[in-house]
Amino acid sequence: MTEHPSPSAPEPPDTSAQPGVRVRRAFSHLPTPRVTALLVLSLATAIWGASFVVVKDLVDDYDPMSVLVLRFAIGTAVLMVLRPQAIRALTRGDRWRAAAIGVLLGTAQVPHYFGVRESSASAAAFLIGTYVVATPVFDRLLYGVQATRKAVSGALLALFGLALFASGGTVSVLGLILCLSAAMLYAAQISTLGAWVPPANLWGFTAITVCAVAVVTAIPAAVRGLEVPASTPDWLRLLYLALVAGVVAVAMQAWSQRHLSATQAAVILVMEPVWATGLAVLFTGESPTPQLLLGGAALLSANLVVGLRSKG
Repeated sequence: MTEHPSPSAPEPPDTSAQPGVRVRRAFSHLPTPRVTALLVLSLATAIWGASFVVVKDLVDDYDPMSVLVLRFAIGTAVLMVLRPQAIRALTRGDRWRAAAIGVLLGTAQVPHYFGVRESSASAAAFLIGTYVVATPVFDRLLYGVQATRKAVSGALLALFGLALFASGGTVSVLGLILCLSAAMLYAAQISTLGAWVPPANLWGFTAITVCAVAVVTAIPAAVRGLEVPASTPDWLRLLYLALVAGVVAVAMQAWSQRHLSATQAAVILVMEPVWATGLAVLFTGESPTPQLLLGGAALLSANLVVGLRSKG
């Protein structure tokens, strides 16, 4: 009897050339949301660092509280005019949360400003930057979030780098109290933002946050007397601070903290004076000292530490 070979199972069709497969493979090489968040928050920090040059030109001619309230008031107006329905779409809880975060951020600006007046720039940078180690404490006490060992190591390394970067400064007792108060408020704001930022409708959330900052800073600005820019270049600087360093950067931080722990975010944010100094060296011809280089290297290393994926 002749045996007939059993029919073999048909081979599955080759789908590698199909458009959908090609698209999925292409997107598989894109950065993960966490890596993207690290990059976006670093960019926001660089924007805030670069804004020091713009802010300096304005506060030399106008009261800083006036600059702050106008900056956030303009940002609020633009957000509300462009998409008023985004605010109405927020739940009542998200509105209150956004307002609370804005109140924390706006309140921190007041001791920050007056603390800088009572201390040297380097001492104020270090004292206010201590929020990098206060943030994991607030995160644990307020929300029960325990930071990973790598995140804590990065925070401590960042504090060491900040101490190197800003050493040699002087501060009064009042300046010490004010700067540390600002640091605690910033730490509470970073921790709270990480816990409360909603998964959707970032536009409306940012609008209410920026509005709350404007309301809080309007109180000291009104007491001191509101000063309005009188020239076109000053208005252009103010618009940059309002829209780029205000609205865009605040939204970037909120989006990034959906994917990062509050401690990781604090370590990245504390790079702000490094960006400011680096840009000053690049564009104004300032000479970097060994102290600045060592401190900046330690802060950069801290960013690399928290950027590594860790369990927990």
